[in-house]
Amino acid sequence: MSENSAKILAGCVLLSDYKYDWDVFRMQLFDDWKMEVTEEAEEFSFQFTVNDVHIACMLVPAPKQGAAECGANNYEWPEAAEKAAAHVAHVEIGVMDCENPLQRHVLFTMLASSMMKQENVIGLYQYPVVHRAQTYIEGAQVLLQDEFPVTYWVYIGLYRDKEGDWNSYTYGMEDFDKEEIEILHSKAGLIELYRFMTQIVTYLITSNDTLEPGQRIGSDEKNSYEITRSKAAAFDGETLKIAF
Repeated sequence: MSENSAKILAGCVLLSDYKYDWDVFRMQLFDDWKMEVTEEAEEFSFQFTVNDVHIACMLVPAPKQGAAECGANNYEWPEAAEKAAAHVAHVEIGVMDCENPLQRHVLFTMLASSMMKQENVIGLYQYPVVHRAQTYIEGAQVLLQDEFPVTYWVYIGLYRDKEGDWNSYTYGMEDFDKEEIEILHSKAGLIELYRFMTQIVTYLITSNDTLEPGQRIGSDEKNSYEITRSKAAAFDGETLKIAF
């Protein structure tokens, strides 16, 4: 289901004009993360290594297909689709040959947050969502406290069905070698459902645990929820279902 292969994590920084300053990016990486990059950039590309991980960045003087449509999936940034549609160029970022998924995502977040500190940056497009630049930069700071911005790594979708119940799904768990999750026809409120799904995703990623059909999860016997596996409702394939 994921657009990225198991060893590559990619995204696009959306620009309001056709310029990008690689030297400023290099200095920002050191200021933000003490990440020293000695390789030289070319006019439209910048390739370097960080702890033996290959990083490739490329300035593309054209809009990124699909970015504007996915802007609508950021329900915390109402103007996301409009802002994304206004971009005229983008910088592709790729983290390659990094076997550890947590390390891969941490490194990508460091790179993207530093890259987005230039004035002509609108946001970050990583299917299926566009993140506002300043919000992403602020959220990345939790890495300095040894915490993880998991909602940047796994998209938590929310939608209402015909009966008025809230439904939720994940997109991105496969990047961590885990199954995607759905909660269908929940009687919980929107905030409660989102918080619960965020807690589950955070736990699974930070503990490197897995869920299996037949398990029950919860804080106690009264507040425990059955896990099953069946055909996905939000996309093709199968998902784990939590009866929340």
